[in-house]
Amino acid sequence: MGQASGCCSCDDGGDQMQRSEVKGPEDDSPPEIPSVPLMPAAAAKVPVKPGEVPERAPQPLRVEFRTLENEERVVLFTQQPLGLDFNKTNPIMMKRVQPGGHGHRLGVRMGWQVIGVNGEDVSMKDFDYTYQLLKQASSALPLRS
Repeated sequence: MGQASGCCSCDDGGDQMQRSEVKGPEDDSPPEIPSVPLMPAAAAKVPVKPGEVPERAPQPLRVEFRTLENEERVVLFTQQPLGLDFNKTNPIMMKRVQPGGHGHRLGVRMGWQVIGVNGEDVSMKDFDYTYQLLKQASSALPLRS
């Protein structure tokens, strides 16, 4: 049934130090492995040390524009500066889009009007209100490196 095996050490001249017997399972069926419920990927979190606040990625600045073709376009800004110059009008209209700037890379064009900021309709708001909303939301974005 089982086999005897010995374990020997070179230091003892080959004398047997220990004797053990290895036995196989009584039947040939595989051992039962208990089922472990899988954790959904969303539940897996990076461990945070006590007293440490986990870093959160900043939310993008969502700006809704009305294009020159009278279409609505949503642009998500993820960094500052935005690279936009605009008139002090209501609604705010893009006077200049800096070439190579963040706004330009996202497709913003001169003449587009800001009609929404982060889901809020600003088409009927005054310039100062919309400007402050844009300024506050963009200040939370990381600086372009």
